[in-house]
Amino acid sequence: MTQQESAKRIGRRGMLTGLGAAAVGASVLAAGPAGAAPGDPVVQGADNDAGAAGTILRSTAAGATFEVRNAVGVGGAVGVKASADVGVDASGFDAGVVGFSSNGNGLVGRSDLGYGVVGAASDLGGIGVVASAPDEFSKTALDVRGQVRFARSGVVTVPAGATSATVTGLQVYASTHALAVAQRSTAVWVKAAVPVQASGQLRVYLNAAAPAGGVPVAWWLLEV
Repeated sequence: MTQQESAKRIGRRGMLTGLGAAAVGASVLAAGPAGAAPGDPVVQGADNDAGAAGTILRSTAAGATFEVRNAVGVGGAVGVKASADVGVDASGFDAGVVGFSSNGNGLVGRSDLGYGVVGAASDLGGIGVVASAPDEFSKTALDVRGQVRFARSGVVTVPAGATSATVTGLQVYASTHALAVAQRSTAVWVKAAVPVQASGQLRVYLNAAAPAGGVPVAWWLLEV
């Protein structure tokens, strides 16, 4: 073997050794923590830990500022998952949160101790929750499964010998109307249930004096 051939072999061997060392180094780096620290770029496919710092993404794009797609699409695949005291805090001019599904539930709320879904209105004309559907066969705006409770409802008893009873301390408006039904089968019946806006009262009238034991009447205020 000539000196030139020996030099060529040594050079090739050294090159392979260097490439092997580089590969080992790369694998060590890949195996190490890949989480991005505060100030570093977000590393895709890794657990990014920003410590106590938050991350803000700003954009003037006409479309979505941040979009997540899960190509699996079936079998419980999740696009975005949040875990905190408040999982997602969203605000918007037209809508804070929009949920849509072509074959399932547009929005699902669950809770062990609190409320699954809360809707609140604070300004005049605001509505806490709207259930909407076309007034057509088999299209339902609201389907309640279980007990229902209304704050503007209750039971008042017309005492024996009386023909009326009054519920006080109510918020009564010009649009307030009342429904009332006797909760005991007797010869008398509820003749009228009249909301009185000036005094914040509901007056329930029977067609005759209540018999012994009185007549309990369930009432419900609604806005029309």
